[in-house]
Amino acid sequence: MAKFETHLSLSSLDEMIKRYENKKKDYPKIAMRIADRLADIMMDCDLQSGTYKVPTRLEGNTAVASIINDEEKAQFQEYGTGVIGEQFPHAAEELQKIGWKYDVNGHGEAGWWYPTTDSDPNPYKWTDTDGQLRAWTKGLPAGRYFYNALKRAEEMFTEVALEELQREV
Repeated sequence: MAKFETHLSLSSLDEMIKRYENKKKDYPKIAMRIADRLADIMMDCDLQSGTYKVPTRLEGNTAVASIINDEEKAQFQEYGTGVIGEQFPHAAEELQKIGWKYDVNGHGEAGWWYPTTDSDPNPYKWTDTDGQLRAWTKGLPAGRYFYNALKRAEEMFTEVALEELQREV
């Protein structure tokens, strides 16, 4: 039968406590690596073009990593718009809390015309009297790009955290 035996003394406990106290200084670095890897995981998900990663930073005792898409259309692609968005809404309850409205202008089934470019795949286009190309829509379903990326990062958190913690042992 295998036997494991250890002897603890006050000096060995003091030594162990000092080792752990010394490790404390590495916690912010470990947290930064975890946050940075989770942001990379999110970037590897299906996101809209124009999404980029912000450098990881410490805010107090919290490591913060961000991905951002500051193009105006990104929020509409994420949450959805119009009667189509209302039929296929975003999954986040927070959206309801902030009061996101799908058909704010009351276009309903009539839809609306929006400024566009030749690269827009929408087949319903025309050029107005000012020369602006426009396309017709009843809205967009929620894309849930950031939401799905965040869920993926949440799924991977424990695995990533354990890997980074084990690097320090």
